[in-house]
Amino acid sequence: MGISGNLRTMTPGDLLQWLNFAQKTGTLVLSANGIEKKIFLRDGRVISSASSDPREYLGQFLMSHGFISEEQLTTAMQEQAKSRRLLGRILVDLGIVPEAELGRLMREKAAESIYDIFLWKEAEFHFIDDDLPAMEMVPLQVDVTGIIMEGSRRIDEWQRITRLIPGRDSIPVLESPIDVDALPEVPRRILAAVNGQRSIEELILESRSSHFQVAKTIYSFVESGAMRIVAPTKRPATPTPSAEVRAIRTEEDEIGSLLTHAQEALKTGDFEKVLRMLKAAQNVDPTNAKVASALKGATASILNTLEGEGILGKKVPRLVKNFDEISQMNFTPNEGFMISRINGVWDIGSILKISPLREIDSLLIFRKLRRDGIVELT
Repeated sequence: MGISGNLRTMTPGDLLQWLNFAQKTGTLVLSANGIEKKIFLRDGRVISSASSDPREYLGQFLMSHGFISEEQLTTAMQEQAKSRRLLGRILVDLGIVPEAELGRLMREKAAESIYDIFLWKEAEFHFIDDDLPAMEMVPLQVDVTGIIMEGSRRIDEWQRITRLIPGRDSIPVLESPIDVDALPEVPRRILAAVNGQRSIEELILESRSSHFQVAKTIYSFVESGAMRIVAPTKRPATPTPSAEVRAIRTEEDEIGSLLTHAQEALKTGDFEKVLRMLKAAQNVDPTNAKVASALKGATASILNTLEGEGILGKKVPRLVKNFDEISQMNFTPNEGFMISRINGVWDIGSILKISPLREIDSLLIFRKLRRDGIVELT
């Protein structure tokens, strides 16, 4: 029999321990903030994991560890689109990643995705008995007890980190020289992205590392005095869904109101608001069939509209404004990431392949940049 609930009432450690004691085989599905993660178990042992978050895809993980470049990932994904083979196999066949290293990194990626769940404050979950992917998975080499111990350790570490680095908008500034060559690959790539202006969120995008890894790295330097944290420049406040909907009494009413606002925004072409409303509805009830259907339909409608507007993968974005003009403007971290990849050569499709963002979010950024006269598409 499957189980379901919320992490507010059952911690990830308790949940995994129960599945382990019951020697369960199947898939544990956890959903929060529009992200779905799956943990696969056989006879109570965790064998692997998967995530819908593009930031946790294999290509992004390999870039964070310095095994591939953006150009190599683009080449490999172009080959994948033609051959339909697994990305990892393509990278091995191209001689970009050694096969032995690929197996180790895939195990590490799967484990990191699970450890990240321990930092989730809440999430809906359900377990599907006897449901495992047909494809072969690289098995983890950590037992459930080890996973729980590491996850619990990270919770304690995270509490210390957030006392010095309170949010993703915190900006680290270098105070004294750091011996970069003495650092492992992941911290070295994070440090290389620090320029005194990038926030933690922007460092996550640039380094392709997790929020935990970036914050942990910066924390160590702040604690040693090699860095300090400065407050971010205030941006205009973005209306939150709760400010845009009327006071409501039940979960069903809340979802209905959010779906109505999403439909209205879709009619007016405010696609960012559409996705914001639907994400809020998804957070209220990640398993709601109406929300899932609305999100699928809205995504298809938005993508169709964007295609009609000429925002296509084969289009090449070019900056219309010069660097000095752009440097005076305020952009979100996601917008800044996209702008930094516009070189007049890569088309939108190539940039999407290396982006840690969802396709629809990336395309909407190009739409906004064109609308604001920052880029043109040729």
